Amino acid sequence: MKRILTYGTFDLLHWGHIRLLKRAKAMGDYLIVAASTDEFVQHKGARASYHSFEVRKAMLEAVRYVDLVIPEASWEQKAEDVRRYRADVVVMGSDWEGSPRFESLRSVCDVEYLPRTEGVSTSQIRKDLLTEAVTFRAA
Repeated sequence: MKRILTYGTFDLLHWGHIRLLKRAKAMGDYLIVAASTDEFVQHKGARASYHSFEVRKAMLEAVRYVDLVIPEASWEQKAEDVRRYRADVVVMGSDWEGSPRFESLRSVCDVEYLPRTEGVSTSQIRKDLLTEAVTFRAA
């Protein structure tokens, strides 16, 4: 059985996330998704997630391509996750290509980067919704 592992926040779950999960699952038999905990999102300095970890976990578990969702609580846990869950490949979006955070895993598994879905991102969705809210309020 070939096990695939991917990481992300998966806030405001959108088509780009679904495409990544579908393509990652097609690379193996079992897809493990490590979703960033709320505390880790704050630690990374990212904007707080709209949905809590528990809600994001439940949404990911509802996606047919996902076999297991685990918490991502730190940058340092990745090599241990690979060992614990016997992952053969870590798959990430191409925006992470060359990052030491994932390149360092090559000593314990394969690492693959998949092209991002053009025209969609959580950051852009947030901006669009804010612009729409401001425009609506001004009208």
